[in-house]
Amino acid sequence: MKYNLFLTLFLIVVTEVFAQDNITLKTVPFEVGDQPFYMEEVIDDREEKHLGYHKDPDGYKVKLRLDGGAAKAVKEFADVSFPPLENKQPIYVRIKALNVQESKRRMNDGIVRVARAHIELTFFEKKAGETHELFSLKHNEDQIFYLLEKEELYNTHEQRIRAALEYSMLAFADNYQKESKDTRPSHFPKEQMVAGFDAKLGNWFNLITLKAMNSTYREGWSIGYTGFVDSKKGFILPYEISYEEEYIKSDPARERGYASADLRIIRPRFYYLYKKIIPGVYAALSLNVPLGYEELEDTGGDESFNFIIGVGASQGIRIIPWENFGVVIGADFLQQFQTSNAYRRDLGFELVLGVNF
Repeated sequence: MKYNLFLTLFLIVVTEVFAQDNITLKTVPFEVGDQPFYMEEVIDDREEKHLGYHKDPDGYKVKLRLDGGAAKAVKEFADVSFPPLENKQPIYVRIKALNVQESKRRMNDGIVRVARAHIELTFFEKKAGETHELFSLKHNEDQIFYLLEKEELYNTHEQRIRAALEYSMLAFADNYQKESKDTRPSHFPKEQMVAGFDAKLGNWFNLITLKAMNSTYREGWSIGYTGFVDSKKGFILPYEISYEEEYIKSDPARERGYASADLRIIRPRFYYLYKKIIPGVYAALSLNVPLGYEELEDTGGDESFNFIIGVGASQGIRIIPWENFGVVIGADFLQQFQTSNAYRRDLGFELVLGVNF
């Protein structure tokens, strides 16, 4: 019993140790001029002292940390450009937030990866044993990568952290000189402190969905992929494409002189919008272009083929109860016009079932 308990604890410790990856922050100096202060102490106020969880280039999930701890690493980084000297004012720094993030985003040329270093620092001084806050700032350093550049993204987290620190310290220096010497405008406006500052990259959703469709003239099914980054405000622009197989109902087909009419369609969503209503619930709107062909058989047994192109629209809802993995349900009301020989205009309804990952 004792042996099993010891083995279990040992495995937990080993797993925790080997599930970490340390980032060594390079002490690279940057141009600051002659400043009347130095960073006396850096205090890490974060509840979680790591930088976040990420997959390393080998695909293993690891906890990223700054080597030696964030307070020590940031202090050593600051000392190179703001050397501690007796004739200068000691400044104290509190780390309110420091993390690295990764998500995906739809851009003009497709889906890309976005890497971010997010930082929030407060600078203050001590007078007569009391602290006096001087400056506070939130800042993001974002960088775009192609989907396959996973290793390059992972290996450059350190560069973005340094860039965020450099920006923040230069912003403080600029503000400190402005407040102490004259009223000249700052080169670092505080627009990043306004309400709505996006401290976290939105979560990227991958949806694989199956749809069952029934309309005035058609019935059928489709399978599709949707990718989008979550957003609390504004409209979301997903990337979506689907493949459909449709069958003209027998009565409308016979009325037009056909025994059957089968359609194969690719439907890229050229204009698609999601709107977050509440967490896990999204309104969905689309304007799309169906492309494909139909196989026709008339009542005499003769077969023919017809190229299909048209324009469609839909309005619906998506319910995604779990962010990381789970079921997706939804429904759409759709309208369509296309160059079919069996029908031209149609109204219908779709039920949606799928998974997100």
